[in-house]
Amino acid sequence: MTVPPPIIAPSILAADFARLAEEIRAVEGAADWAHVDVMDNHFVPNLTIGLPVVQSLRAATEIPFDVHLMIEDPRRWAPGYADAGAYNVTFHAEACDDPVALAKDLRSAGAKAGLAIDRDTPIEPYLDLLPSFDTLLIMTIKAGFGGQRFIPHLLDKVRAARRHVAAGHLDLRIEVDGGIAADTIEQAAEAGADAFVAGTAVYGAADPAEAVRKLRALAERAGGGH
Repeated sequence: MTVPPPIIAPSILAADFARLAEEIRAVEGAADWAHVDVMDNHFVPNLTIGLPVVQSLRAATEIPFDVHLMIEDPRRWAPGYADAGAYNVTFHAEACDDPVALAKDLRSAGAKAGLAIDRDTPIEPYLDLLPSFDTLLIMTIKAGFGGQRFIPHLLDKVRAARRHVAAGHLDLRIEVDGGIAADTIEQAAEAGADAFVAGTAVYGAADPAEAVRKLRALAERAGGGH
């Protein structure tokens, strides 16, 4: 099976919040997406940026926004991010009682629809919903905090999803988020992921764009065998 070229999505959660527009521009031309973590202090303990910041940043850069909503009640809030010009809007399965309906709303609003599966959530109940989605985001840490260590056994979910996508010939990106860096991205690519969120590995580097290019090369090398 041919896996599409990898997508590298630097997470601005690891960027300097005082210079967000500059930090995003620093990876333009190297990264595919900018990953935007929205946390509400309810679904997860942290509180980060919200819709006004996304709207402001959207005017400052051409890079597609990959918005990850770690929030309660995504039916209420998610379409606003699509309206603001987000390329992909991902919400958590654990926070939504009708994921397929919300996916339709997001697509109607002009965005791709993503479904996120947190660390402790089994993937099997959601596999049959995947034709309604463009992205499946599998957390490789517990959602809600940057800088956590990658948990290798969570790649079993990636393998299960890749088998399901291959069997159904689905057009779906399998994205991983959490602890993705030079020493873990190859494992994730070998398991079947084809989109990679990297925070500290990019924005903790002296040259964020070069860090993105190195991650892409590692993912390309490892991801050809699905």
